[in-house]
Amino acid sequence: MDPYPVVVRTRLAPPRPSRRIAQRPRLAAALAEALDHRVTLIQAGAGYGKSTVLASIAELGHPLAWYQLDSDSADPLVFLLHLLHSLHQAVPDLSEAPLARLEAWNQAGAQGPPPWPATVDLLINALDTPARQPLLIALDDAHFLNGHPQTLDILDRLIDRSPEGVHILLATRYSLEIKGLARWQARGQVLTIDQRHLAFQPAEIATLFAHTYGLQLSDDEVQRVANETEGWAIAVQLVWQGLRARHAFDKRLPAAQAPPARPTLDSLFAFLAQEVVNQQEPDIQAFLSDTAVLRELAPEICDCLREREDSAATLRHLLDNGLFTVDLGGSHARYHHLFREFLIQQLETDSARAGHSRAAECYEQQGDREAALYHRVAAGQYHEAAAILAALGRSLVRAGQLDTLAGWIDRLPPETLETQPALLVYLGDIARLHSRFEEALGWYRQAEGLARQQGEVGRLGQALRGQARVYLDTVNPSKAEALLQEALRISDGHEDREARIRLLELLEENRLNLGKLEDAERFRVQAEELREEGPSDADLNARVLVRTGRLAEARRLLDRWAETEQRDPVLRPRAHRETHLLLALVLAFQGEGEAAFESAVQGAQRGRELESLFITAVGLMREGHAWLLRPRPDAPGEARRCYREAIALADSLAVPRLKVEAYWGLCRAYGFVGETEAAETAALQGIEIARHTGDEWIVALIRLALGAGLVVSGELDDGLAWLARAGSAFQECSDSYGDTLVRLWQCIAWQSGHDAARLQHGLGDLLRLTREHGYEFLFTRQTLLGPPDPRRVVPLLVAARTMGQERPFAETLLARLGLARIELHPGYQLRVQTLGAFRVWRGRQEIGAAEWQREKARQLILLLVTQRQRMLEREEIVEKLWPDLSPEAAERDFKVALNTLYRVLEPTREARAPSAYIVRDGSHYGLRPGADIWLDADQFEELLDDGNRRMELDEDAGLALLRQALALYRGSYLAEYPYEEWCSLERERLLTLFLRSADRVAQALADRGRWQEVLTVCQSILEADDCWENAYRLSIAAYAALGNRTQAVRVYGQCVERLWSELGVPPSPATTAVAEEVMAVK
Repeated sequence: MDPYPVVVRTRLAPPRPSRRIAQRPRLAAALAEALDHRVTLIQAGAGYGKSTVLASIAELGHPLAWYQLDSDSADPLVFLLHLLHSLHQAVPDLSEAPLARLEAWNQAGAQGPPPWPATVDLLINALDTPARQPLLIALDDAHFLNGHPQTLDILDRLIDRSPEGVHILLATRYSLEIKGLARWQARGQVLTIDQRHLAFQPAEIATLFAHTYGLQLSDDEVQRVANETEGWAIAVQLVWQGLRARHAFDKRLPAAQAPPARPTLDSLFAFLAQEVVNQQEPDIQAFLSDTAVLRELAPEICDCLREREDSAATLRHLLDNGLFTVDLGGSHARYHHLFREFLIQQLETDSARAGHSRAAECYEQQGDREAALYHRVAAGQYHEAAAILAALGRSLVRAGQLDTLAGWIDRLPPETLETQPALLVYLGDIARLHSRFEEALGWYRQAEGLARQQGEVGRLGQALRGQARVYLDTVNPSKAEALLQEALRISDGHEDREARIRLLELLEENRLNLGKLEDAERFRVQAEELREEGPSDADLNARVLVRTGRLAEARRLLDRWAETEQRDPVLRPRAHRETHLLLALVLAFQGEGEAAFESAVQGAQRGRELESLFITAVGLMREGHAWLLRPRPDAPGEARRCYREAIALADSLAVPRLKVEAYWGLCRAYGFVGETEAAETAALQGIEIARHTGDEWIVALIRLALGAGLVVSGELDDGLAWLARAGSAFQECSDSYGDTLVRLWQCIAWQSGHDAARLQHGLGDLLRLTREHGYEFLFTRQTLLGPPDPRRVVPLLVAARTMGQERPFAETLLARLGLARIELHPGYQLRVQTLGAFRVWRGRQEIGAAEWQREKARQLILLLVTQRQRMLEREEIVEKLWPDLSPEAAERDFKVALNTLYRVLEPTREARAPSAYIVRDGSHYGLRPGADIWLDADQFEELLDDGNRRMELDEDAGLALLRQALALYRGSYLAEYPYEEWCSLERERLLTLFLRSADRVAQALADRGRWQEVLTVCQSILEADDCWENAYRLSIAAYAALGNRTQAVRVYGQCVERLWSELGVPPSPATTAVAEEVMAVK
């Protein structure tokens, strides 16, 4: 690998101040205002002294980070690296974290763009130090960044997020294309110093000549200089140079020579510069002519170019005499840009090309290939330039310097490019890494044809691998296979070992995409052996693990990779292979919805940072999968939105294969809510695309999703047909997870269709696969391709226990679900809310008011819930609910209410079949023991018990549990029935529990000084019981601690009023003492 980009130290030092620089108080005062602004813009044309003015900012006495930009600085890595080193020079104690992030990326292979967003954020955090004095960041010639959006985004992010006290100064010839500039200007955060400020005023010209140049000009002469030069700094300096040469002022600017139309400043500069050059000694003139082609003047390069050894002395002479040469420090210098342009214009075309050619040879001797490349191009030696670029290009691709590489290739004429297969491959790489896959294929195919024509076997292999990578990135294995096989065939005896290893790894991935696991493993082993390492299961490709159902192994591996990449980023775009995107899929398969969503969002964000629409699209699809697992009302709609956005991105990239996973997701999203027609449409669209690419695994997933959706909708025969085809494909692909899911849905269908024979056989296979492969989560939580209500599998476990199929394992799973005593189960949990408003859900479906039909049916379930610890006699129920009816009428109404209740709770229950929730024993009725019922009142009590026990051991953990319990108390028990005696005792019992526990929580929060939270808890206490005195006392203390003495006194007044009006007693001495202490504070 080529070395990390070199930091050119001379670009990190401001120009050394010349002794002939005049003091300009007017400009100094304007520049001092930079400390009051986020950004300072110094904008003017060439020769106005922008660099000099910018460098004078150092006189303010604050740390200054300087960076002199050039055309190379537009590359994001070059820019960021130089900026960080400049800041470390200015602030030696600055954190090393930003540089460490870049260096870690480099050590990890420097593949893909540098991690600039994370690096800039680390830099911003490093700059955010409370004790830090103002810091000035000066970027000279910032206009070189225009036209390079990623580098401009780095600067935009730095400016926008930098802490107060960081001031950024930008010297530029042109307006800068920074996104946030208009916003900062609107907020008054930008100071602009333009050409009008920089131009010398007559008084400043007089002072300059008198005090700096030692020449006293008359008022008329001063005005004439001002008129002719318009205050243009470099022209003013040229006037002085001419006068130094002892030319009379009138002779130097003779009025008779002035044409009627006023000459341009450029023509004036050319005239004056010629005058100055002509006055130099012959050896100086020769030096200027010989070295005009150099962008930077270093003695050793100048010596090589001139074939002399006195360049260091000549450079010092130029600097000492102010001959338009800028001192860069370290014996390096450069000509002023305008002066260099003038010198080059004086050269004959052949002489300029010869100078560039000789400069290229000098840089080649020193091993500076990039500088040599510049001069080869400038000399018109495109063949030699192409050879350098062919050798340099691979390292630029790996370092993510794609803009730099593209810029160099653009400078070559088409006829040169048409002879260079390596450069065509690089153009393909640039397009592929920007997800422009059709364009990439075009370049690779051109490179392939040219390499075949030239007999360039190595370049042919690169072109074939490039095409194959496009098909691998877009998961199109059938098209990739022939390309990879030919590349493998021609690589024997020709390509280097590392190239062959990469080729074997591509073949491994492609065979995996084709579902040929044994072949994939064979290629992996060959690659490992070629590395002279033994095969290692721990390093087995994560995608192999996912596609073979080894989810736990895949997750462990991906978790390790994610942790490693957090420290040492690997930032080449990896399409669907991105660690976070693979991890999001595994987590969705395992039912970890929130973790899957977080990982998917990180993956999509990475795609945006890498400007990879492909990765962004994959991230959106993985976000869609995670949305389907999130318990939010808007989740289905959000999932569909993600899938549709991904499809739109795939269309914009012209990569149909990318849409397959989105169609799979849409099939799942529609099918599991009963929209089977839309699900089938999406499935067929996905299958049509996937079959052309040869990826049978994803086809099997689509068939599984459609079959499951049909089963959910009760279309059992059609669903089983789709599931059968999916099962065969999963077995052929050796995917145990997909096979298990197919069997799960088949068992659900057989049970729904009362096919006991198939169910008995299928349950044994299902539970055996689940146990052997660790898929217990399929029975304990919702997963992407499992039933939308995870309780739907409970009837299968009950049936397995009854039928003796894997009975110990089935009992273990039931116990894990808290249903060890379950006898009957409808496939959903009954959820009952009694604290506050009364609500009931069958699984995720809330029972609406219209379904109850009869109010007494609601009261009957409430009575049974209230008396849940015992069975009730029929007569007792009738007496409590129908006290005013005759026994016969009450008996009749009871039966009607009971049957209504059965229908509401279990709409699909068969007539005369026992209820899963209500049990009858003779004339006694009650909730079935062990029934799958979640009751908020029971959960409330359990959390209180756990929290109180935990408080003795770990107060913070106990406090968290108590607060969870309080959150369940949304109001008094069965608040809709305040006058029913049969629930009054339970209401009072739960209210007392709430008040005591809330009081304990409030006191614990007060002990921790969390006063705002104390007020929230006390408010909930007083809403439940406005005579709870300790809530008043703690509120008084909280307001006092928060500095709101007035409100504290007001709360005490409320306490006095409520206690007296409700109980006829005054506040306790403890409360009065707290209030008096507050009122005593002045």
